[in-house]
Amino acid sequence: MKKILRQTAYHSSFLHRHHKKRNKNTLTVVSFHRVLPKDNPEWEGADPEWTVTTEFFEECLLFFRKHYSVVGFPEVLENYRGGPSLPDNPLLITFDDGWKCNLQHAAPLLEKLGFPAILFVATGATGKPILSWQEALFALWKSNKLCAQKTNAIAKLAGIAPPGPVVSEAEYHEFLAKLRDRPLDTRNKLNAPLFDWISTLPGLPYMLNRKELLEWQKRGFHLGTHGINHEPMVDMENSHQELHISKHTLSQIAGNEQAISCFSPPHGIYNEDLLETAAKIGYLCACTSRKGLNHTRERSGFIDLGRININQLALMNTRRKLDPSKLASLLFLQPILEQ
Repeated sequence: MKKILRQTAYHSSFLHRHHKKRNKNTLTVVSFHRVLPKDNPEWEGADPEWTVTTEFFEECLLFFRKHYSVVGFPEVLENYRGGPSLPDNPLLITFDDGWKCNLQHAAPLLEKLGFPAILFVATGATGKPILSWQEALFALWKSNKLCAQKTNAIAKLAGIAPPGPVVSEAEYHEFLAKLRDRPLDTRNKLNAPLFDWISTLPGLPYMLNRKELLEWQKRGFHLGTHGINHEPMVDMENSHQELHISKHTLSQIAGNEQAISCFSPPHGIYNEDLLETAAKIGYLCACTSRKGLNHTRERSGFIDLGRININQLALMNTRRKLDPSKLASLLFLQPILEQ
């Protein structure tokens, strides 16, 4: 019954009319991560929770064209700083991490429709095989290469008890949770062996290098920071350094073409202290993990924009294509956030 009501509300244009009126003066910010063709061998180690197919991505873009005015980050910043107002029902497209597939597969589809976007880059992963130890661990598990010898070696390095078999999804997540609980300097030690063990995965390296980031920028897209090593900044003794170095590194790549003024907190984990620190360093904006829509009225001070992650698994129909009624329900009915 719920499915029938949702689809009726969408296909009768009721949801569209409601959205056009209610969300006229709100900014919707959506986030993507990896974008891969469904026959790409990189799927062997890709996490489907954070990866969409190019076909699904294009369907999302067509949905955005139908229901929104897609805007770029400079327009968003100018609006909140008292400049020209955004068009009705604006939407900002964002990407996290710095995956090479964003340039290879997402950029051509964005260009096809004339859509801008901003990419938040983990600067320490630039040109690396994969984003971090966590993505490497998942890739090993998904590709059935996470044997007992490897899990025992990881556990020893992390200072935890050997986990036993890590075969099921529940066993994997239990092991991952124990590793995430270890101190930051301990977690950082996991990168070297895990990166070595994934060296036979197809298509490496997966992360954009400096030259490719410049290509992204030359094609009219924008850049922001996502920390250095994709670790939660609230866990760090010196988040100031993490924010400053990542901003400086990316500014050197971007040059005079654009100012690096926005960041996305890794794993969506942040607090008010982190935002205050970012503001002191010179950031003007953060795209955070708060789910909701953002008022477009002028703001003073630091800009904290809520975002909505696009999860393909949750938005498909029985034919494994985008169910527009699901995406409409996800986006149109979000609460309107107060800064």
